[in-house]
Amino acid sequence: MPPDEKTGIRRRRLLLGSAALALVPGRAALALDQLKIGGDRGTIDFAVGDSKIFRTTGSFKDWRGMVDVDEANVPNSSVSVRINTRSIEMLDEQQTDMLKDSDFFDVDKFPEMTFRSRAVERTGAETLRVTGDVTLRGITRPMVLEISVTDRRPNAPAGTRYARFRGNARINRSDFGMTKYVDVVGDTVEISIRADAWR
Repeated sequence: MPPDEKTGIRRRRLLLGSAALALVPGRAALALDQLKIGGDRGTIDFAVGDSKIFRTTGSFKDWRGMVDVDEANVPNSSVSVRINTRSIEMLDEQQTDMLKDSDFFDVDKFPEMTFRSRAVERTGAETLRVTGDVTLRGITRPMVLEISVTDRRPNAPAGTRYARFRGNARINRSDFGMTKYVDVVGDTVEISIRADAWR
């Protein structure tokens, strides 16, 4: 076979191979930077109450999540978080036990709450708006998370911090069936996340 014909065959094979790889499902995901969040590298705090007199604060000590970052196409990014509701911790043991009960988080029946993003948009040079769904006590409701990113290190090696971020959101606890003491303490829950994201 003439050399020119052999070269043409090799080129066609390369082109066909490239086209086949492009059609494999999930190839686009290789462009995403998959990051971990949670554990001892972050906190999820919350506060309920409109006044200093009735304001109650707490946190979740056991939570994990994944952030898929697409620097070139931010809307293609995503966030997912899982929180162990049994890990709730209040200022005192009595409050902690009360919120674990069936009137509130009902941790024996619903040991986990989740957040999954549906849309991610850039709102500034280092700020993002993440719209998604919270599932708590078997009820799913929308939530918007406003995020500020600091100390970004895109070339950080595996196991080290990629970025540090803060997130803030609000939900109404009555939307999830937690109506006890709403008239006294309040309905709005302010959520604050502080975390490192790492590879």
